[in-house]
Formats: sequence, C-alpha cells, structure tokens
Amino acid sequence: MQKHIKGFFLILVCICLSFAYDASAQFNRSSRHHKQKKRQYRTQNNRTANFTGKKYIISNAREYVTLGVSLNALNYFGDIVPKTNITSTDITFTRPGLGLSSSIRLNSALSVRAAFLYGRISSSDYEVADPQNEYAALRYARNLQFRNNIKDLSIVGVWDLFPQAKSLMLRPGFTPYIFGGISIFHHNPKAKVPEQAMLYAGSEPVVLPEAGKWVALAPLHTEGIENAYSQFQFSIPMGVGMRFRINQIMDIELETSYRYLFTDYLDDVSKNYADKGLLESDLAKVMSDRSLEPVDAVSGKERLINTVEEFNNNVVRYTGADGRDYLLLNGYGDPGQIRGSPNDNDIFLTTTCRLVIMIGKSPFARKNR
Repeated sequence: MQKHIKGFFLILVCICLSFAYDASAQFNRSSRHHKQKKRQYRTQNNRTANFTGKKYIISNAREYVTLGVSLNALNYFGDIVPKTNITSTDITFTRPGLGLSSSIRLNSALSVRAAFLYGRISSSDYEVADPQNEYAALRYARNLQFRNNIKDLSIVGVWDLFPQAKSLMLRPGFTPYIFGGISIFHHNPKAKVPEQAMLYAGSEPVVLPEAGKWVALAPLHTEGIENAYSQFQFSIPMGVGMRFRINQIMDIELETSYRYLFTDYLDDVSKNYADKGLLESDLAKVMSDRSLEPVDAVSGKERLINTVEEFNNNVVRYTGADGRDYLLLNGYGDPGQIRGSPNDNDIFLTTTCRLVIMIGKSPFARKNR
C-alpha cells in the first residue's frame, strides 16, 4: 500500500512540475510578445509625434469609413463569343461602367464594402464570328446580337494581405487584397430590330413598327414561354486588388472581379429555337431567329452568309403550330434546334479603378484601442 501511495505522490509531483514549467514558458513568451508590442507602439507613436504635415481629425483612427467612386471596364463570356470555350471574348466589346462604394474597416485586415455598379455588356455574332472559319461560321450564320445594361448592388468582405498599422496615418503605401461576397443585379438584354425580315413563306418581307429600334428581349420569350427568365438575379463576386496610398485620407484601388452567375440569359441565348407558331407576336418571331437577315442590323453592312458553301441556297420552310408556313435557313429556327449552350452559365468580368476617401471613424470602433 505504501508503495502505491509513494508512486501516486511521485506522479503528482511530476505533473505539478510540468505545469509549473509550462506556465513559466508561457509567461516568458507573453512577456516577450508584450515587450515587442510596446516597442512597436512606441515606434508608431514616435512616427506620429514627429509627423510634420497636416493632420486630419481621423488621422489616428484605425477603424474608419470610406467613400469611393470608380471607373469600370466590363467584359462578357457567354453564347455570343468568338470561340465556344467559356473564356473566349472579344476585347473590342469591352464596355465602360461607373460605380459608387462605401466601406467600413473592422480591424487591421478586414473591411466590409457595399458598392453599386452600372455598366453595359454586349456582343454580336456578325462581329465576333469568322464566316470563313469552319466552326465559327455556324455562329456567324446564326446572327444573334445583344446589349445589356447591368445595375448591380454588392456586399463583399475585403481581406488585406498586409495588415494595417495602428493608425490610418501609418497605413502601408501598398496593400494587396482579396475579396468575395454576394450581389443582386438587374439586367435587360436588348437587340436591334432589322429594317425588314423574311418570315412567312410566300409573302413579302415583314416590316415591323419597331424596325431600327432596340427592344427588350426578355418579354418576347424568344426561346419559348417555358424558358422565361427573371431580370433580377444573384451573383457571387470575387477577385483581387491592389491599394496605393495617395495621402493621409486618399487611396487608389485597382482590382479585377469575376462574377459567378446563376443565369445563362445575359445574352438572351441559352437553349433551343422555339416554334414560331407558339410565339406571341411577329416581333418575337423575328428576334428569335435572325439567320435569314441579309444585312447586319447594327452596322448596316451586308452579311456574307453566301460565302459559306453549306448555307448557299439552303432556305427551307416548315409549318408552325399555328398552321402558317415559315422560312428559315436550314439548321436554324427549326423547333428544338440548338440555339445556344445551356451547359455553362454566362459570366462577366469587371476591371476597376477606384478613388477612395476616408470620411470618418467607424461607428463600430471599440474605444481604448
């Protein structure tokens, strides 16, 4: 029994010594860390005290509110592009945008930013598809086009890769950052109505009241009412950026953002051609299938579909659900024929140059920091 008691006390002593050693080591580490922080703060305070320029009210703030104004460039990836892969685009269709933003810095590395973006994306089979190319000729003959004004409201978290110093005045001159969040946007794809269009077999070309105008495509249900889509959509914006300090209260930010979308209808193209006999108006019928138009509606230039041998003299007719006979280019406009690719949703990219101004301390800042 005594041996067990002695063994127990020996184990207890070893455990106590172990805890004491760990506590001592932790205290020493804490003490060194505390001294290091004190030296860092003393250096920052000396730099602040020796600063001879103009100091603003918020110069010593670590958590603050900003306002920003931006110029943006928008690019689109979707069904009306030079190549069928999702990363294909035509740089000549880069379109401008404007933005407003406000952010709140929460700590040395994290901010939350709300932003509004207004910009345009657009593309055209006539412009981006090469009629002499075996594969691109199919899209050239399809002859679809669009433009779409985007109104986007986003909230993202911004994470600085170089944490900021204790005060606004001492922030780094250069800071790379990453961001991600969520947005809701409104889009409204439109296309220009041709001056006239071949539609009904055995009749004169159709001249619509909207000829030469840009019309909204979503209400026309160009791929059939069963493929109707909402003009309000969600997206997930994510990207990278660089922030450059101009002075105490102003920065310049350069960033690029990728928008993951949940819609394939930024360009009003996704699935198959609808039966023209089921569409609600002549306008919808004309805008759903534009393969027989001899002239590009936007530029007014003559199309070169007759230079592609397989399309030459290849106009056929079919009877729609309404009993009327319609003309179409063979392989285009037939109900169920492929019009777009539903396998990948559309996306758009934004490249941004933003001027940021610090306007006040954060209302969420903790005291005695």
